Amino acid sequence: MRNVLLPFDGSAPAKRAIEYLVGVAAEYPNILVHVINVQSEPKLYGNYVSANMLEQLHGGALDHAREVIVEAGAMLREAGVRHEEHAVVGEVIGELAHAVKSLGCDTVIMGTRGMSNLGNLFMGSVATRVVHEVPVPVLLVK
Repeated sequence: MRNVLLPFDGSAPAKRAIEYLVGVAAEYPNILVHVINVQSEPKLYGNYVSANMLEQLHGGALDHAREVIVEAGAMLREAGVRHEEHAVVGEVIGELAHAVKSLGCDTVIMGTRGMSNLGNLFMGSVATRVVHEVPVPVLLVK
């Protein structure tokens, strides 16, 4: 575990994943954590949206992603864990899988909200889909 992807959405489970990672980071002195927040593409309704408006919506989503990962970066910085922050707009699962490959990550550590099996059956969950889509081990923190 030297190059870790840490999806972060600001939720309590995501914060617990950071706490877990900080706890084990001492065992991996060369660890690099890639904190990522993926915002979904803006939902558009209507027949016409100008290019300028699309650009503003995309920029707003990126700004929001950057705001969300500030807290994660602060937690890792305070613990002395080397990290990089990535703000992305797109389809969440696809962007996480792409980040694993493009950043050369060997592990994904992420929080899970612990939905019931029935909820996962009907809606799926981000954590479950990540486990199936990425080619590296995924550690889920409750």
